[in-house]
Amino acid sequence: MLLVDLDPQGNATMGSGVDKRQLARSVYQVLLGSATPARRSPARRPATTTCCRQSRAGGAEVDLVDLDDRERRLAQALAPLEADYDFILIDCPPSLSLLTINGLCCAHGVVIPMPVRVFRARRAHRPRHTIKRVHANLNPA
Repeated sequence: MLLVDLDPQGNATMGSGVDKRQLARSVYQVLLGSATPARRSPARRPATTTCCRQSRAGGAEVDLVDLDDRERRLAQALAPLEADYDFILIDCPPSLSLLTINGLCCAHGVVIPMPVRVFRARRAHRPRHTIKRVHANLNPA
């Protein structure tokens, strides 16, 4: 499994026990095209690989605005790695942003964790609406 932590807080990276300071590449660099995600060594098959550390991912939001195909930058970067992994897990920010749209544009499925409370469930239509729009316009897969 490959873990891609798009959330600027970096909780998925920290929660998986990875020291993000030890990772050579950042999501910021990958999204802007100045680095590619690290490929896994075939000889070393850990259960989970974190492809990049969180560094200035929030800054990527601003820098992505003027780039061509800004919604598909992550999909383009991860495409060469798809065959290397059974699963690629992408942790997105809890807000609708270009980082979240990038995650949705390369997703084959979506899990939305939310508390089971009636007043929160009423808001569940918002992410579904966004997912439907991305599916219709950017990622039919």
